[in-house]
Amino acid sequence: MKTELIVAGLVAILGIPGLWLSTVRDPAPLAETVFIAADTIAYRPIGNFHQNGKSAVPPEQQRDVAAFEIMKHQVSGAEYAACVTAGACKKASRTPAEDSQAQTHVSWHDATAYAQWYSKVTKASWRLPDEAEWQLAAAEVFGDEAVETENGDPAQRWLQQYARGVTLRGLPGPTQAPRSDPGTNSNGLTGLGGNIWEWTSGCMQSGEVKETGDLILGDPYCSARIAGGRHRAVVIDFIRDASVGGCAAGLPPDYLGFRLVKGS
Repeated sequence: MKTELIVAGLVAILGIPGLWLSTVRDPAPLAETVFIAADTIAYRPIGNFHQNGKSAVPPEQQRDVAAFEIMKHQVSGAEYAACVTAGACKKASRTPAEDSQAQTHVSWHDATAYAQWYSKVTKASWRLPDEAEWQLAAAEVFGDEAVETENGDPAQRWLQQYARGVTLRGLPGPTQAPRSDPGTNSNGLTGLGGNIWEWTSGCMQSGEVKETGDLILGDPYCSARIAGGRHRAVVIDFIRDASVGGCAAGLPPDYLGFRLVKGS
């Protein structure tokens, strides 16, 4: 209270605009969001699946996704730095060249800590999108790298799936792209389809594919989370830089960033 009175007195004496004071008290202005209408998507879980004791690709399933609001842009370096300054987030292993660029080199735990802090300071609920929400928001940018083969040869399927992932991914991007690249998708979100993958709350799955095509899911392995991008990747939750390899299923992401969904 004393500190606030002193600052208020300085504002009055020095003639500092009241806007300055309100800015100091509001370290995290509300992010611009995009409304995504409810829809049904062809969803395929990612993970380890088997059929008759052999590795199998799970079939696509129709999945209903409720309406939600999601950040138009990825969380920027300046926005993440505010959380670090507040002591609620760990400093990232690398900061972007410009404050307006997307914050990358953050783990799933870092992104979750930011969501918790951001919820507190904005007095609204924020969280990472689940995998189906991210797919719906990504629209035409989403790419399914899974390949089903007739002969059931797991080696051939793996090679074809890897080739499909290479096609979706394109050439690695050595330099982090601006969060506005490559423009907006049909839902009005920026940064999708560039060289920044985004954390989701989705977990690696396992299960059995029945002869009927039905799935029997096992317990999810949530120490490995799904990152959405030009292809999906499974990344260990404490990894900040998956580009070094060895920590992602298939082709690793170039950069790891995130955006949040508003609401519980």
